[in-house]
This record gives sequence, structure tokens and C-alpha cells, in this order.
Amino acid sequence: MRDLERERIKEFDDNAQLLLLAGFAVGVGIVVLTIMLNNVIYASNIASESSIDTSRYEIANAIQITTEAYEDAYKASMESGSFDNTTYEQHLKVYEDMASKNFAISGFTFYFENNTRSEPYYTQNGLSDGRDNWTIVSNVNITDIFVIEVNSTTLGDSSDSLLIAATNNSGTLWSIELYNSSGTIQANISDGTSSIGSVTGSSYLNITGDIATYQFQSHTDGKDYSINVRGGGNSAGDFTLQGKLTNGDDYRFARYWIVNPTITMHSYEMEMTRTLPISLPGRVA
Repeated sequence: MRDLERERIKEFDDNAQLLLLAGFAVGVGIVVLTIMLNNVIYASNIASESSIDTSRYEIANAIQITTEAYEDAYKASMESGSFDNTTYEQHLKVYEDMASKNFAISGFTFYFENNTRSEPYYTQNGLSDGRDNWTIVSNVNITDIFVIEVNSTTLGDSSDSLLIAATNNSGTLWSIELYNSSGTIQANISDGTSSIGSVTGSSYLNITGDIATYQFQSHTDGKDYSINVRGGGNSAGDFTLQGKLTNGDDYRFARYWIVNPTITMHSYEMEMTRTLPISLPGRVA
């Protein structure tokens, strides 16, 4: 009788041990599965973030080199002294072919749609709907060339004037306000507190070339200032600025034309499209 009871107790102990082992095995399995899933999710996130970062880098690179390609194409087209459209278009075609091959190495298909040159507005990006109020250049010490040529047919009246001003921490050092007055261009020059003078009827304003009329240098030379635009969407036209910054570096910004090409890049993961307002001939600073 006692032997029978001992056998039953032994059998019970064996079953209990098996249950414990089974429970332990299940627990270990759950832990291992959880770790594996976490690793898969982490790896997936890292791959996704890496892909996004790579794409951002590639599109930023494409924007930069496309901008430079247009500037170089314009420069090449002007070597004879007048604009050569054939040279300009050929330069851009060569660029497109080379860029397509280079981006293909990174797994991207690259394409850009050329855009015809058009007259720019005085906005930040040169388009009529661009930012009206912006800074062309900062930390200027001397401006040797400052020329504006305004399209009188796009110039607004006195309530929608175009203002270009040299300012620093003290306020306005010099400004010129342009508007259409009964079909005539009116340009009022000021030092921020009082009138310097006015010019009537001229769409071409050589501000640094006519010292007596505009008095730009006498109000700005040797001072740390910026040149700003207000109401840039109120008129179209071109301008040229050139001089030295306070650190001694040369600067130049000229806008005679604006182009707005579209670049498209796509891989098996995504597609990106950007339009690029580009000023010609562009900026050197």
C-alpha cells in the first residue's frame, strides 16, 4: 500500500517538473521572439531613416548643381558679348545627360524640365508671387556698382511702391522709393529722415554712377549695412549690386532674368519633384 502511494507521489513529481520545464521553455520563447521582433522593427526604422536622409541629401545636391549649371550656361552664352541661345541650350543639355548618369549610380532617375527665361520681379525668388520683403545682401562695407532698371508697365502707384533701402542697427541710412505717377516713373531718395532728392521719368537708375543725384556712397560707405527690398512684387525689372563686405570679401548679385525649371528624381522607394527659381547671372559672394 505504501509502495503504491510512493509511486503515485513520484509520478506526480515528474509531471510537475515537466510542467515547470514546459512553462520555462514557453517563457524563454516569448522573450526570444520579443527581442527578434524589436530588432526587426529597429532595423526597419534605421533603414527607413537612412533612405529619407539619403533622399534629402540627393535632392539638395540636385538643387545646388542645377542652379550652378544654369549660371554656368548663362556665363558661357555671354562670352561673345551678347546672349547666344544655342550655346545656352547646349550647355544645359550636356548637364542633363551628365546628371542623369551620375544620379543613376545612386539609384535615382533624374530628369529636369528646362524653363524659358523671363523678366524677374524684385521679390526674393524673382517670381511675381515671391516674398515681397527681403534682404539682398548683409554686412556690406562698400557698394561700387548699384544699378536698377525698372519695367514701368509693371510698376505700381504710390500705394504699391517699390522700396530699396540700405539699413543698419541705427535705422535707414539711404532709400529709394519708386512708383508710377500718372504713367511716369517717380523715384524719391531719402536718408530715412529727410529727402535727398527725386528723379522723374527714368527707368534706368545708375545709383552709384550719379553721385551728386543719389548720394548713396556718402550715406553708406564704411558702415556695416544691409540692402533690403520692400514691396518687391510691385514691379519687374533687373538690378546689379557689387562691392565689398565688412570682412573684405567681394560680393556681387545680378538679376537680369529668372528661370523656373522643374527637377524630378525617383527611385524604387519614392519620387521627389521641385521647382527652382534661379536668378541669372546670379550671385557671387
